[in-house]
Amino acid sequence: MKLSLKLTLLFAALLIWNCGNKYDLPTAANESDPVTGAGVTSYIRISPDWDASNGYEFSNPWDIIVGADGYLFIADHTQPSIHVISASGDRVVNDAFGNKFGALTDLTDADGLPVFPVALHQDNRLNLFIADSSNRLMVWNQYLNNVGVDSVANAVELRSPTDDLLWVQNSDSIATLQSEGWVIESIGWSTDNLDYWLEPRLFWDVTDSLEAIQINRYFVDPEMIRITGVSADGDICYVADANSNSILGLQYVPVALLKTGVGDEVLVYSGKIVERSVSSGTGNGTVNDPRGMTHGKDGALYYTQWGENFGVHKIGGDSGFEYGEDDIMEIERFSQASDIALDPIENIYVADTGHDRIQQFNTSGRFTFNIGMSRVFVDSTIVDTVLIGSSFETVTRDTSYQVEVADVLDGPRSVAVDATGIVYIADTGNDRIMRYRLSTELDYTEDH
Repeated sequence: MKLSLKLTLLFAALLIWNCGNKYDLPTAANESDPVTGAGVTSYIRISPDWDASNGYEFSNPWDIIVGADGYLFIADHTQPSIHVISASGDRVVNDAFGNKFGALTDLTDADGLPVFPVALHQDNRLNLFIADSSNRLMVWNQYLNNVGVDSVANAVELRSPTDDLLWVQNSDSIATLQSEGWVIESIGWSTDNLDYWLEPRLFWDVTDSLEAIQINRYFVDPEMIRITGVSADGDICYVADANSNSILGLQYVPVALLKTGVGDEVLVYSGKIVERSVSSGTGNGTVNDPRGMTHGKDGALYYTQWGENFGVHKIGGDSGFEYGEDDIMEIERFSQASDIALDPIENIYVADTGHDRIQQFNTSGRFTFNIGMSRVFVDSTIVDTVLIGSSFETVTRDTSYQVEVADVLDGPRSVAVDATGIVYIADTGNDRIMRYRLSTELDYTEDH
């Protein structure tokens, strides 16, 4: 066959490729170990799953985070409980290092009513923030439960610039006197109500009348707040309010000085609203029904939303995402993006709840992998119409190819990644935690 005829045949085949294919439904030949990815790199499911058949007691896991020391904290929304699991899969209540997590197994509020958690975050002070879709935010400190609390400061003796001494209990009065040149001379300590600091307690008290006034100044009704996400950076804790379509910034405010069981003096904090960090809208950098949140190393705030247009947003930091340029900003890409996480090199993982999958993107927002899907072979019949001589002829051939099918996860609401790159998924509809890892020996720091 002459070269010109070969080129003509190739060109004709390419022209009619899309309109000449007939596709059958996927066969039942799913691989026993679901794999997702392309080329030589893919994510492989780690066995066993953490589910009831393997002794785990999840009933509706809504959020999962990797704590500062590698423990996994899992919010179980239909149980008033936060499960603590080691990376090896062991349930932890008390460990060999002094950590005591018993206070998280039966969550109650100040009135003794159960708390059903939906979102968690642990900051660099080992404060574990707990949101339950209400207008309150609770906190529990892992370090204090490790070392214990010996006493709490109940008064401060101050010395004036003229050497007068005065004992003061009110923190506002102490701050005022210090601004006038008074200095702390000594501290009085009490052993009353020490258990209060070891239990989950209110961090942001929206029912406080003065705080409610401040909240109203940001055009938010305190009674209507519904916290669905939380993340902290520096001295600000950010909460996603799905009801008012806003993200609010809470300043850490010292409320007590504690002496620990090992003799340290540690400040503990509550939150005070200081900003409306993101306001409602449908464009890039606004928020509409916000859900999961996290912070990058550069201080950027990442958040997901269920509202229209963009499922993932990034504000602050070195750079943002651009509509029309970055895959992560495609309007129809997500259905109920519920959570977002970053790995050690800041690849991005999004819990695409409505599509029953996890999507991974690189730091620039370019799509790289689906995680939690099966690789399925599809039987196909390809009909090619080719030009031979002066007439067209039909050529039929059978073939098969692979597609990814979302038949593993059921409404996953959360995703987390540990320091080694293991991906943890709260497979909410199946009441289990699943784990995935990269399947090759490639350097994990490569840009896929």
